[in-house]
Amino acid sequence: MVDTIILDTGPLSNCVVTIARLRQTATPSQLCRQWLDDCQAAGCTVLVPAVAYYEALRELELRGAMSQIRRLREFCLHPDRFISLTTGHLEAGAKLWAQARKTGKPTAGSQSLDADVIIAAQSLSLGLPISSFIVATTNPAHLSQFVPCDLWSNISP
Repeated sequence: MVDTIILDTGPLSNCVVTIARLRQTATPSQLCRQWLDDCQAAGCTVLVPAVAYYEALRELELRGAMSQIRRLREFCLHPDRFISLTTGHLEAGAKLWAQARKTGKPTAGSQSLDADVIIAAQSLSLGLPISSFIVATTNPAHLSQFVPCDLWSNISP
């Protein structure tokens, strides 16, 4: 088990859904939300990179989902949970992006912001041993070349 779970946008987006009621079949989003609650209850540190917050927030803004925006802010914007974006993160992300391009393993289109490399840079900036953290995601293909990551459903709380 790892001590720290860093949320990619997919799992983070589920922090705003309601938990399934008794005798109700849980949706995939509700299962992810329950997993997130279980991770916190087990004592895992859960962190939110600023760029993942941005990606989750922009979709809620597009839908005008004000109550979900409020819940997202409540969950994310704690000083002990939120990884603020710095110039250093952007510079490290740019290096990761270039490295991936040079090795023929791009993680996004050439005109894309490529949030995955910024999430990786923010994760690496924490200075944690590689064995003590994992990025929970819905698509580990791109992140896996930079940081430990897995599908959220494969990570035990």
